[in-house]
Parts: sequence; C-alpha cells; structure tokens
Amino acid sequence: MKKVVHVLFLLLIAQLALAQPSAKTKVFIECSRSWLCDFDYLRSGLSMVDFVRDRFIADVHVQVNTQYTSAGSEQNTVVFKGQNAFVNQDDTLTYFNSSTLSDDEKRKKMVNTVTLGLIKYISHTEAANNIVITYNKPVDTDTANIKKEKDPWNYWIMSLGASGSFDGDANYKSQSIYSYIYADRETEKSKINIGISYNYRRNKIVVSEAETVVKENPQTNGYVNYINKINQHWGYGVFTSYTKSEYSNYDIKLSLVPKLEYDVFKYKEFNSERLVINYGLGVQYNNYKDTTIFFKTEETLLVQNAAIISSFTKPWGSINVGAFYNSYLYDLSKFSLSFSGAVNWNIFKGFKFAVGGSYDITRNLIQLSKAGATRDEVLLQQRLLNSQYSYFFGVGISYQFGSKFNNFINPAFKGLNWSMNF
Repeated sequence: MKKVVHVLFLLLIAQLALAQPSAKTKVFIECSRSWLCDFDYLRSGLSMVDFVRDRFIADVHVQVNTQYTSAGSEQNTVVFKGQNAFVNQDDTLTYFNSSTLSDDEKRKKMVNTVTLGLIKYISHTEAANNIVITYNKPVDTDTANIKKEKDPWNYWIMSLGASGSFDGDANYKSQSIYSYIYADRETEKSKINIGISYNYRRNKIVVSEAETVVKENPQTNGYVNYINKINQHWGYGVFTSYTKSEYSNYDIKLSLVPKLEYDVFKYKEFNSERLVINYGLGVQYNNYKDTTIFFKTEETLLVQNAAIISSFTKPWGSINVGAFYNSYLYDLSKFSLSFSGAVNWNIFKGFKFAVGGSYDITRNLIQLSKAGATRDEVLLQQRLLNSQYSYFFGVGISYQFGSKFNNFINPAFKGLNWSMNF
C-alpha cells in the first residue's frame, strides 16, 4: 500500500512540474469591416500572442465592430470572447475615432485597445514575464481638480469638399464634378444632419464620323434631418429632402416625413444584435421638368414608408436582412418594395460560406416623362427608365487549411497600397 501511495505521489509531483503555463495566448481576430483593420500592423504590434487563422482553435476570439456617426467618425467596439481555458471570460472595450484622424493614428488606437483587452489572458502565459506596463501622465494634468472641457462648437462638425474626374477613349469622353457641404451634430440622445450636394456629369460619344452625341446631367440634393432617442427601444425622427434632377425628371422635389422606430433589442446592443421596425407618414411636392406619363406637371402627395431591419454579429458569422416599403396613399398600387440581405457563416474549421442579394419591385415611377427617353439618353444612361424590377444575387465559399499559426509578416513584393479620399 505504501508503494502505491509513493508512486501516486511521484506522479502528482511530475504532473505539477509539467503543468507549465502556455507560451502564448492563441488569438483569432476579425473585423466587421475587414478593410478598416490593418492586420499586418496588428500582428506586428501584438507579438506577445500567437495569431491563428481559425476561431475554433483560438483561446480568445476578438471581434472589432465599427459603426459610423453622422459626421463620418467611428465608434469601435472590441469584443473579447474567451475559449478553451478562458471560457466564459469575456470582455468588451469601446473607443472612438474622430473623422480627422489619420489611418496611422487609427491603427495605433486599435492596437492599444486590443492589447489592453488581451492583458488578462496573456497574464496566464509565459509571455507575461516580458510584459512591462507603463503610464504616460498627460502634461499639466491636475487629477484633483478636473474640469469638464467646454466645446465651443457645441458638438457640431462641419464638412465640405469637392472632387472631379474625367475618363475616355477615342470615341467616348466623360467628365464629372461633385461638391458638398455637411453639418452634423450627434449626441447620445439626438442627431441633426444637414447637407447639400451638387453633381454634374457630361458625356460625349462618337456614334459615327457624321454623328456625335453630347449629354449633360446636373443634379442637386439637400436634406435636413432630426432624430431623437426616446428610450432604449423607441426613437423618432423628422426627415426632409430636396432634389433637382434632370435624370429623374424633377425640377423640384420636396418631402417632409416624420418617422417612428422601435428596436426589439436595446439600442446599446446595436453592435451585436438589432431588430428594428419603423414607419413614416408625410407629404411630398413634385414639380416636373417634363410632363409625366400621367399628364402631370406638378402635384402634392401623401407618402408612407416602412422598414424592418435585422442585424446580428456573432462568433459564428453575421446576418443582415432588411425589407423596405414605400407607397403613395392616394393609390396604394403605386409602391416600391425592396428585400436585401447577406449571411456570412463560419461553418466549420477553415470553411466559410457567404450568400447575399437583393430584389426590388418598382411600381411608383410616377415622375417618368411622357415624351420618354431618346436613344441617346438610353445609350448614355442619362434618363430614368421604366424598369419594374431589379435583382442581384451572389454566393461564395472559401476553405483554408495548413499551419494554424498566422504570426509572420514578409513585406517583400507586397506592392503599392494607396487610396484617395476626398
């Protein structure tokens, strides 16, 4: 009996000696908008963990969900989901990117936030022995007497810009100009959005040596919107718009539509789950450039619209589905109905499936010109045509296999990575 106890004691000592902490935490990271995440920079800045290419073998699954404010700023929510030894050890961190930040500043903030969230997992590995935590105290900070900074702009953000482009060949030339002015104010409870834009396009096509077609298409759009959150489930808004478009046969189009919205889930959960129902009822004034197919030159109409939107972002993938309805109250047969959505699903290790599409039914093109479109306008797509439906559908699969690690970065022959933002 003593020998048995002695053997068991030796086995226990051996097991405790071998039960060393893991060298590194295995991390799988994904972004709801992958183009916003610089994965090479993340891997370079987080060398204290092992990046793996599949969430099923990760110790921590990191999701970065990005939502935009009216002014183009970003609210980023980083969700940490513990797996394996860290199951049920979850966390969520949030940080904000101003629209004026550079791409380099944004990726540094992302690395810093992800690092902070991973510390509690890294602390259980050997890599924790090489972690040094420092704090850079802001200059002239008086922690005993902190005053709330006054915002001289009262949360208003102004944006203005312009862009132009041209392209062509020996038989075709196209020029375009676009300019805009936006003013946005967004707080936790309410939003105000004001904007006006102007778009001009000129197309020239050589049909033959004896015939050249030139078509110009100017368009002006404006809006003033006010949105208010009543509580964590209800909200309301007032939406106004102005349009002047030769393409759509509007000399003036004005609309005023109050709307009411209900979210089945709380608004604060919008990064992970949304199920929204809204309805609007308002008035629309149309002054047409050409007499319409209903022999109208102007009219004032009651309009209504409704929508159901669902969005879910989970570790297994995401679902985004919506249905949108618009109609004129004087004749409900004049309506539009649109269905759109996409599903991205991580079915099993390394295998992903995605399907998406839309289908639009259009029965409310009351602004169509009685004269119809000329051949040149059809060829140059310079006139709205009476198409009663449109559709799009796409499907894709991917499968990845091989080494489970994804840590190393080789910049050789990476090519040029550039973008132009106006």
